[in-house]
Amino acid sequence: MEFLQRQKLMFSQEESKLISNLTVLVAGVGGLGTHQAIELQRVGVKKIYLIDSDRIEVSNLNRQVLYGKDDIGKFKAVKAKEILADFKLGTEIVAVTERVTKDTEIPEDVDLIFDAFDNFESRYELEELANKYKLPLIHGGVSSWYGQITSIIPGETLRLKEIIGEVKATTGEIPAFSPVVSVIASLQVMEGIKVILDRDNVLINKLLLVDLNDYSMDIIEVK
Repeated sequence: MEFLQRQKLMFSQEESKLISNLTVLVAGVGGLGTHQAIELQRVGVKKIYLIDSDRIEVSNLNRQVLYGKDDIGKFKAVKAKEILADFKLGTEIVAVTERVTKDTEIPEDVDLIFDAFDNFESRYELEELANKYKLPLIHGGVSSWYGQITSIIPGETLRLKEIIGEVKATTGEIPAFSPVVSVIASLQVMEGIKVILDRDNVLINKLLLVDLNDYSMDIIEVK
């Protein structure tokens, strides 16, 4: 893992070991998920599970950075694994072409879950799973120039549903711009790493609101 030399300047040996032994599940391999997977591989985590039942469509290509026109019709998780594996950076990539439901079985070695969905119906089902398996969930969402992030820790924080509340079923297309998606996904990865390292300055019982139109960030206490 020589490519991590500069990263190791930022962390203690113990912290570097925690990162290198980390197994994560990325739920949704679309805009947020593809960016998350790239960043997680580049920080040298041990294993990434990619779970998504969808196939690649042309409308995905403006923000889902592991796919191109020749990939239309292929399973997102499978193609993402293929591209990431080609980098040969040491992270094991596992593709799961299933829809996430409250009955989905989470592998025993997963330490952390990343929310990469684009609708709250799926997010709430994912939260049920995270709560069932007592795993930290790093929530992120994007719409147009805006994004939000928080960490949901079973037994320690409010539930995502308590923070966001009831939402109507998602209808129509959500505005999406790749640079915004990239920023929110990267912040989620940083948050996940900080949670695993037990850092103090994390988004536990806090909601980070990001406005990339005017470059503002606000943190709301949600206790």
